[in-house]
Amino acid sequence: MSNTVIRLAEDADNDRITEMSEQCLQEGMITMFVNRTPRFNTLHRLIDSRAVHYVACCGEEITGLLGVIHFPFRMLGKECRAAYLLDFRVAREHRGGMTAFRLVKEAVSTLEATDTDFVIANFLKDNRHSLIFTTGKAKIPNSFFAGENKIFNILPLVKMKLNKRFEISHPESSDIPELIELYRKYSESFKMAPVFDEDLLRRLTGSIKGLSPDNFFIARENGKIKAVAAAWDEHYYKSYQVTRLNLPVRIAALAIQFLSLFIRTPRPIRLNEPLRQLSLVLYAHDKCPEALETIFRYINNIHIGGEYTLITLYAQATDPLFSLMKKFIGVTIRSDMYIFARDTSVYPQLAADTSPVLFHPGMIL
Repeated sequence: MSNTVIRLAEDADNDRITEMSEQCLQEGMITMFVNRTPRFNTLHRLIDSRAVHYVACCGEEITGLLGVIHFPFRMLGKECRAAYLLDFRVAREHRGGMTAFRLVKEAVSTLEATDTDFVIANFLKDNRHSLIFTTGKAKIPNSFFAGENKIFNILPLVKMKLNKRFEISHPESSDIPELIELYRKYSESFKMAPVFDEDLLRRLTGSIKGLSPDNFFIARENGKIKAVAAAWDEHYYKSYQVTRLNLPVRIAALAIQFLSLFIRTPRPIRLNEPLRQLSLVLYAHDKCPEALETIFRYINNIHIGGEYTLITLYAQATDPLFSLMKKFIGVTIRSDMYIFARDTSVYPQLAADTSPVLFHPGMIL
């Protein structure tokens, strides 16, 4: 392991990265691994042309991976340059050594030499291997714990009542200025949030498969857009390959399969197949949470008995958004967010502001 070299990943590394990723299982109720296609970095480059991945190599073998994307972000009312760490994986037989630390150290050292103001990282709850990077050791900046995140996985089993105040439809190109203003106003209620502008929205909807206007839903009241959300099928770029189910999930899958004889049910979870899911992204509302809830209910309803097993919502646990989800059927996975700032004097200000962080689309896609 002492011969491990850290370098920038190249397109030619794709097959070896895929092979390594298949060994990096995410264990839980559903054990699975992440498979990115057509290449390991396709989606990242669409979001950020400067996106990079680092690989750890031991001879010809790739033993670790860490990606970095960059985007403008607003922190406490000030526009900053942010980076987000993602795709952090280390082959099982190399987890006891320095591979993970060296990957993070290389990424952070490189970012420190740029105009990046802070780095965001999300780690699965109680992941002891990842938490060693948050203690400020070995010249990695001290971190700020920015709170707990929730991944709420909706099971579209039951048709939900819609609020008749709102008309649900797809947006037109003429709606873009109103949508930009809606996103901008919505983001102001968060202590940290993406910088929404027309360039970002057009770049995402124009280049990423599954994010065309037909995948967006708006709720209108008296002609005015009160809320928006997109339902994104990520499988062209990313899938979760299921390798094992625990006993309760196997029982639930069998129960859903039995119920399918009588009612419309979601696609069952199957071993050695991708987990079929939609992600709720690019959502906002104009101080009208009931409009956004109506969109979520509408999306739930149109996918009952369809090809998707889950509809996923990923946000900070303190986001008022989750108060809208109480009547949805689903299961929750948790993670923790940490901030590594160049200027650590912002940490007390972040701690004093109890509002949540709004995720950039690149932190979800």
